[in-house]
Amino acid sequence: MDMQSLKQWLIVTDHLMTHDKTSFKDLLKSIAYTPNASFSIMTSKEQEYEARSQAVKRLAFVVLGSELDQYQAQMNDIQERLSENLRVSQSPSIRSAVFLCIRVLLLRLRPPSLIGIWPIMVTELVHVLLQMEQQLCAEGNGIEDLGCARDDAWMQLYLAACKLLETLCTLPAGYLAQFQMCHWAFVNSVSTSKTDLFLPFAGRINKLLRTKFGKLTQEELANLSPSLCGMKMLTSFEELRPFFYALATQNKALPGTHEGAGTDSSFLAGSLSYKNAVQRLEHALCVDFAEHWQL
Repeated sequence: MDMQSLKQWLIVTDHLMTHDKTSFKDLLKSIAYTPNASFSIMTSKEQEYEARSQAVKRLAFVVLGSELDQYQAQMNDIQERLSENLRVSQSPSIRSAVFLCIRVLLLRLRPPSLIGIWPIMVTELVHVLLQMEQQLCAEGNGIEDLGCARDDAWMQLYLAACKLLETLCTLPAGYLAQFQMCHWAFVNSVSTSKTDLFLPFAGRINKLLRTKFGKLTQEELANLSPSLCGMKMLTSFEELRPFFYALATQNKALPGTHEGAGTDSSFLAGSLSYKNAVQRLEHALCVDFAEHWQL
């Protein structure tokens, strides 16, 4: 569906869920992990994982169409379903869908309602970023040893993790108190030196990307946006260079600018108002749900 149709379907879906009290419960049941021998016999593991990832995406779509805190009462159930799917499978497609759902929850629930999901989110995000580091350090394409899953599924997982990190950095600084407590682990918010024992993920991955693909040219810095909002498919780690460069050089930017890191990179420092940040992130989510050729 195109973007306009998608927004209309969000309204229709929300009305359905609001007026039919059992619909949302049924949706959560479809995501619950229930070992089924007949299901396992008739389908492969890949088909089962794909079905689960699509169910999580449906949940994300429903919540995206809701009002702020509309599903606050169901948050414990939502959290349990997401944790359950991560626990029973390390499938990249399921983990990507969970990251997508968490991005929606960050926009549709106030911070106090999200406290329970932070341990899951931070743990998964750290795990995937560590995997990215390992692949960038590896020889060749760096994705030969990831098991039987398709390479593109892993690349989509890396993109999903980066989009979640972009969401966390785009929301106004201080809005998510829990993220402020671990912000230092992900982003270079203060100046670093060669003698520092710890370098945040953004700094480490930026260095690996620069080693593997070379330094960004002045022309690239001027023309490439660090935002991943319009990116639906990741075909090479090289496409992430502007994003991680912007995060790694935040501490060097002048107030209200981000010198040499693209024209709209200051948003990654949480400089937007809450309203503008949410609008930007909602558009990014709509891009993810829309079809490739109808954006």
